[in-house]
Amino acid sequence: MKKILCAIALVAVATGATAQDKIVRKARSLKEEVQNLVAQQDKKEKEVIEMQTKLQQCIEMIEPTLTSPETKKELGNAWDIKAQLYKYKFSPLLDNVINKQPTDTAALAEYIYTSLDAMEQCYKAELATGKELVYSKVNKIDVIRFRPYIAFCGQMFFQNGQHTKAADAFRRWLNYPQTYSILGGEESADETAQRPQIAYYTCLAAYFSKDYKTLSEFMPQAKKYTDEKDQVNQLWLTSLIEQGDTAAWLAAGKEIVLEDPATNDGTAQNILAYYFNKDNSAEAVKFTESLLASDPNSRLGNYAMGLVRMNAHKYAEAITFFDKAVEADPAFSDAYYNAGVCYSNIGYDINEAIAGKKLTQAQNNAEIAKVKAEYAKSEPYFLKVKELEPDNIMKWATRLRTVYFIIGNKAKEKEMNDLIGD
Repeated sequence: MKKILCAIALVAVATGATAQDKIVRKARSLKEEVQNLVAQQDKKEKEVIEMQTKLQQCIEMIEPTLTSPETKKELGNAWDIKAQLYKYKFSPLLDNVINKQPTDTAALAEYIYTSLDAMEQCYKAELATGKELVYSKVNKIDVIRFRPYIAFCGQMFFQNGQHTKAADAFRRWLNYPQTYSILGGEESADETAQRPQIAYYTCLAAYFSKDYKTLSEFMPQAKKYTDEKDQVNQLWLTSLIEQGDTAAWLAAGKEIVLEDPATNDGTAQNILAYYFNKDNSAEAVKFTESLLASDPNSRLGNYAMGLVRMNAHKYAEAITFFDKAVEADPAFSDAYYNAGVCYSNIGYDINEAIAGKKLTQAQNNAEIAKVKAEYAKSEPYFLKVKELEPDNIMKWATRLRTVYFIIGNKAKEKEMNDLIGD
């Protein structure tokens, strides 16, 4: 990238100017000297020092004129001078970045912000005169051109772990068309397309700095960033949990799940777990019914209803829904697992009921046969889990060991014991 240089036309001096207006014109002349020094290639150390000295002198000269009521005709000129001076200050820092040399990111950002803000003030001052825009015609080009620099500063701040400054830079980028009225609220199609991504970075930086207000402000735009949809959703949900806003977390979680049930099993299960822990079966049922209402064959909806029925100890009903879930997704390991658990639980409940009954030997044997039959029904489900998750040994081997113990398959029981390591 070429060095940022801008040729500024000299403005004719009107007679009868105030003292402050004369200072502005003098500063313009000094600014031109700085510009000439900046333009010199292969500057010697003495010339660099001279340039820096005159640059600082010019800044100190122009600053009081910006707020003085005596600065009248030359106020736009004054703001333009400040804008150009700060361009000269950030240009070498930007060159360092381009040339992959160390640079002061904080100073770079400060100088860019100051230059842009001065251009905006210049525009307002020129607009107030009702005359032709002399400086702002040129400045508008720079305002458009400098916007990517702000996003780049945000990126550098983020990489340096300066998340508050990163969020501020990204916020400035997002608010750019409104902040700089010289643009008339306009932005390019490419910039509009970038908004969701920059909003995501803003929210991420805000999250790390625990600035939940900023995160909430830009989350609606970040949600449109489909390339990182899952990360955006989890960022939003996690931030709500950390703030202790359970109601908002539930509302956001349901919205996320209902928008895309196929990829949000974890969120749905967390919502159900919350309701189960709160012993709020009514809300759990309502949530699962909303899933099934949108799609009766929903993998997630049927699985969720299976969990609701299972939690209510209605194991036979739960199995029906888990079976529907695996019909929708034959590789749904957790649905197979829970169906197997339900069959085992039915067998366990039958076995527990035997203890409280006075049965004949024949009756007792019949009940024991029922127990074994229910446990046997769970075996194919756990074997399917084994097929789908062969490395997750503890998940299926412990269950199968119990099954084989109950049905009396000693060889298979030993095989599971060997895998578990007991």
